[in-house]
Amino acid sequence: MWEIVLFFLFIVPVVHLIHEMGHVLFAKLFGIKETEIVLGIGPEWFHFSHASIRYRVHYLVFLGGYSTNSREGVLSPVKVAFISLGGPLFNIASILMVLPLLSEYDFLLLHLFILFSSWVGLVNLVPFKMGNRRSDGWQIATSLYRLVKIRGNEN
Repeated sequence: MWEIVLFFLFIVPVVHLIHEMGHVLFAKLFGIKETEIVLGIGPEWFHFSHASIRYRVHYLVFLGGYSTNSREGVLSPVKVAFISLGGPLFNIASILMVLPLLSEYDFLLLHLFILFSSWVGLVNLVPFKMGNRRSDGWQIATSLYRLVKIRGNEN
């Protein structure tokens, strides 16, 4: 029972934080200065800033997360694709870092971390749109389409 509670209160938010950090760090690589990571939904529990990243944590911390940035001008399709790919790449990197621990510490929370991080990374690579929200896969596919269209117009 305690594993389920720890999964929802610790593993899920950590996996979402890792995913959003991937987006934010790629955005920082492309010169975007102001970024924000939001974890959860509902009333805001607390917020803080560190290293020019604003963090907001809501009471239902286990129900997703997202990152935003303020940018001037339009980003190139390549930059948008890489920023969108950053989240899933960080999920994969976190799995690779945790895998060696399985041989020494084989317990349920490590397995749940690996499974949930895999799920978050892979599902976000699927191109889909729900209302105004677009998956990372949607952003990547749209960016690649724009890039091909731009290159096609140059010829």
